[in-house]
Amino acid sequence: MKLINRHKLEILAYRAMRAMLLVGVLALFGDWLNIFTSPEEAESLGLIALALQLALLIRLPSNDIMPLRNRSIDKKQFYSDEFRFALFVIAAAFFMSLPLQNLLFGVAVAANFLMQGLLFMIWRKYILSSRRARNGASMSSETKNVIIVGASRRGLRAADMLLKHPELSIRILGFVDHKRKGLWRYRDIPLLGRLQNIHEIIARNGVDFVLMAVEPEDFALSQRVFDVVEKMGIKLCLLPDIYDHTISRCRTSSLNGNPVLLYHSVPDDRAALFFKSTMDRLGALVGILLTWPILLIAAVAIKIDSHGPVIYRQKRSGRNGKLFNMLKLRTMTNGADKEKEKLAHLNEMSGPVFKIKNDPRVTKVGKILRMYSIDELPQLFNVLKGDMSLVGPRPPLPQEVEHYAPWQHRRLSVKPGVTCLWQINGRNKVDFDEWMKLDLQYIDRWSLKEDARILAKTFPAVVKGDGAS
Repeated sequence: MKLINRHKLEILAYRAMRAMLLVGVLALFGDWLNIFTSPEEAESLGLIALALQLALLIRLPSNDIMPLRNRSIDKKQFYSDEFRFALFVIAAAFFMSLPLQNLLFGVAVAANFLMQGLLFMIWRKYILSSRRARNGASMSSETKNVIIVGASRRGLRAADMLLKHPELSIRILGFVDHKRKGLWRYRDIPLLGRLQNIHEIIARNGVDFVLMAVEPEDFALSQRVFDVVEKMGIKLCLLPDIYDHTISRCRTSSLNGNPVLLYHSVPDDRAALFFKSTMDRLGALVGILLTWPILLIAAVAIKIDSHGPVIYRQKRSGRNGKLFNMLKLRTMTNGADKEKEKLAHLNEMSGPVFKIKNDPRVTKVGKILRMYSIDELPQLFNVLKGDMSLVGPRPPLPQEVEHYAPWQHRRLSVKPGVTCLWQINGRNKVDFDEWMKLDLQYIDRWSLKEDARILAKTFPAVVKGDGAS
């Protein structure tokens, strides 16, 4: 049994070259820019980088179809690695007490990124060409023989997926299906037989894997195939996209240690979401520290202008419809909620939302607070608590949610926010359906960059005094 295969050796060599290139960049630019006080410091940092590069091999996920998941030639993984290493170099230099006050240290990091990028492009071209050459010349011992169970839509899609990547070293021996007959072929891949003959087909073809890609209506028939493959000791893969989906994405997960398929139609980048959550709380804290004088003045003005509490607490629907108390500065007369039904005929918004441009319940001070969204500032405490985010769909009232169409409920799948696309696209000038579509557009296109763009545009929209949400 081989202790290490060719794929692992390739990635091991690539990791070693990356680490050595990093050592060279640090040594060259460190000496030039006087970043290091001695050559030994650069060598120490380089050795740490080498150890970390090789240690990455341990944590790389692997599967039996393509060991180490082809990460050595994945562009997204390259950018992710470079970002981590930039942070690592800065952290290591800090803990080693190197003189980082020299701002030109960034030049060394940037030079490393450019040189590593050049190495990555050369390496990627080599890997792809060498693997295709090996596949084209002859099937090596590392090539995996696969048969696909199912020759309908899902089976053909599985074949297309594998044929698109010859560097995966997979050979499709053929299809097994109970519907197809005779000399049927797809892209030169033959039909090997029917489901009831799966034992003989596997036995005479040297199969490494069985890829299950039957249609949903055929799952009951696939149980016999599973039983035979399991008894024969052959690995079986199940194509995860069981359901036709247009919005959600499928990934593997676990439930109390049991593997499951998770379909999610909301942002799922854990690192980015963690960063968003951290920045939400930091931003809310900074916002509170900067705006407390405004809050104090507004509170005094509210008390002078009308009777009642300064802070208005209202039940709102948060993520997945969970209720929380949203905080606002009171802008209406005390007990204004009881008069809502009497004013229903004046509602200017479509859908279940209630909005009146010149609401008679709003106080004189309340009009000013609403005009510049000062009444929304207490929601920074909701963000600090974790009930809300700085950017996200506005939290609706529970009675509004009761009238939502199914497609509108998806706006509740993320944490609600203080501001979103609706606030920077006209607010009350946008009708209800368009408002919902803007929220779903935000969810589908979410990124940290999009959050920053919305925050940057919110301040000018507030200063213009277009009215409150």
